[in-house]
Amino acid sequence: MENNLVSNFSKQQIENFFINSAVEINITNFLFAIILAAGLAFLIKFVYIKTSKSLNDKEQFSEIFVPLAIITTLVITVVKFSLALSLGLVGALSIVRFRAAIKEPEELVFLFFVIGIGLAAGANQFFVAIVSTIITLTILYLRKIYNDKKNDNSFTDTSTNILQIQIEGQNYNIDKILNNIKKNVVYLNLKSFSSENKFTQFNFWFDVNKKSLDSLLKEIKKITSEDKLIKVQIFSRSGIYE
Repeated sequence: MENNLVSNFSKQQIENFFINSAVEINITNFLFAIILAAGLAFLIKFVYIKTSKSLNDKEQFSEIFVPLAIITTLVITVVKFSLALSLGLVGALSIVRFRAAIKEPEELVFLFFVIGIGLAAGANQFFVAIVSTIITLTILYLRKIYNDKKNDNSFTDTSTNILQIQIEGQNYNIDKILNNIKKNVVYLNLKSFSSENKFTQFNFWFDVNKKSLDSLLKEIKKITSEDKLIKVQIFSRSGIYE
């Protein structure tokens, strides 16, 4: 008899816990969490635009940072008071499929960063959210300053520069041409070569110092003006003039 009462009591407790558990949310804390998450997400967006090396549209991609942080804060605020809602959230997320393609790892890192801020704010871990954001953004800015200083006189990190030499005929001295070009570049590496009938083409990867760029262009003009059968072209992924 006693065992049956304990069993019924336990069943009733479990049912109340999962079905009738009330969610009590402190409105003041909730509003503060939402504002904090939105503010930190906006700061992350600003730093992402300034420091990211992504080739995609950074402005468009970062537009989701603020709403993502707010939504994450909202979900965690509601779920943390109820195990039943937590289990329901797991079930709901198991059937959700995100079809957006993340092309670069850096984008995924910033998404997790924003979600982490939303999680901390929703859990009322305001100090953790603020400190972690400040430390992470400081590291990102210091990295950018270091990279900018490192590549101040070079284009290597921001672009892949290709120098193409096309020559018609067989009477040419490629060594003389390359020696004149090498005087104005940091390095010059042959990447491809093709020859067909009387037409020859060389493709080089090269890097040039900003101060030597004008000299390089003048040398190319001199080479092509002295021999009309020689054509020299420069290609750059992001632009060596930037």
